[in-house]
Amino acid sequence: MTDQQVERLRQGIDQLREAALLTARRLDEGPSLDALAVAELLTQRLDRGVDHTVVALSGGTGSGKSSLFNAVAEMTFSEVGVIRPTTCKATACVWGTGAEDLLEWLGVERDAWIKRDSILESHIGDLRGLILLDLPDYDSASQDNRVIADRALPLADVLVWVTDPQKYADPALYERFVASARAHQGRVSMVVLNQIDTISEANAERISEALASALIESGVREPVVVLTSAKTGDGIEGLREALMERTAHRTMAMLRTAADLATAARQLGMASEVTEPNGRVMPDLAAGSGWVGKVEATTVKTLVEAIIGTEGVVVPEQPDARQIRQATSVWAAGAAYALPDQWALAVGYSLASVQNIAARLKDALESVEVPPPAGFWARLFTGGKTERRRRADLENAVRAAVGVVVDRTMARPTQLVLDERRKLADLVVEVALVAESGASRGAGGGAGTA
Repeated sequence: MTDQQVERLRQGIDQLREAALLTARRLDEGPSLDALAVAELLTQRLDRGVDHTVVALSGGTGSGKSSLFNAVAEMTFSEVGVIRPTTCKATACVWGTGAEDLLEWLGVERDAWIKRDSILESHIGDLRGLILLDLPDYDSASQDNRVIADRALPLADVLVWVTDPQKYADPALYERFVASARAHQGRVSMVVLNQIDTISEANAERISEALASALIESGVREPVVVLTSAKTGDGIEGLREALMERTAHRTMAMLRTAADLATAARQLGMASEVTEPNGRVMPDLAAGSGWVGKVEATTVKTLVEAIIGTEGVVVPEQPDARQIRQATSVWAAGAAYALPDQWALAVGYSLASVQNIAARLKDALESVEVPPPAGFWARLFTGGKTERRRRADLENAVRAAVGVVVDRTMARPTQLVLDERRKLADLVVEVALVAESGASRGAGGGAGTA
């Protein structure tokens, strides 16, 4: 069943790419590039399998992050010291086997990971499939350290931010952790308040509640706050059990992928003005009111009047650039009324140039024959009726010729834009449905969310 779920997610990723390329064709390429980057990242993650859950410990200097890493791993491996920042590269502890390719992708050097795969070791069965990362401190003075942390942070399936009683209100917690948690709503995001041995139990509970409230106000859903002391061991077993829960059913990688896919689809849909924040396709007047046909009739009428005036029978004259520009303005105004801003602009850009329309009108009008004047007796007995008939015949001939030009230079390009907008909306909705399906199956496997 897992293989089928992964394949379904891959289909959603391919649809996201298609939607991004379609967006770039008509609209600003910025949102398209963002969506393509997400699609590539998710593909790389799925290519490395979904049997491992990547848990990243992140935090500032002095929070005891590396000591916490060693406590969870039940061994001294990550460097701990008094020089700040201590952690200068990503360190990994792996429970189980088969994670080499994933660790390299995460940027962990081979001499900085250790495996826990012996059945004699404590918790190996419960934590099999876990990759625990100790990232460089976010406030490191070293640019290289920050680069390592910034690259690995978005790749984790579970993000654990380690803080302490002195730094729990650090603005960086909300600038980096909260932004990452909100961007990946399907990823488990936890805050560990470490060093609780340095404060009273009452103060620890007060800080825990303050942290949870602040995270909720910042947009993090159901935040998980764990109290620990790496020094005394308090809370370590609870943290380890929380990690066991997340690795038990091997679904976190798929859940995370589905969540990122949903976020990317939502952001692309909103940026391209095809869906609303709730995912519903944005309405447009072009779909249900026959807008294209109405504006086409108005545009043809404007050009016909410019060519033969409004009275009498005259030789058709090609409209000048100003008159053609006025006709295209009529079309653009209709688009602006019927469509969101970006798509109205896309319609405007799709129309043929004034020079192209002028050349086509010239060729079309050369084929129009002016009805010959009626003879003396016809004028005598029918009066103005004959002239009105001649005028009507001329209008019909000019309208037919102009209609062909308007169809080729305005109506067809506009319809192509509208068709692409509909296709884009369908793709975005389909990607969201794929993501929703992947998230619900992942959640059903026992993975929590934050």
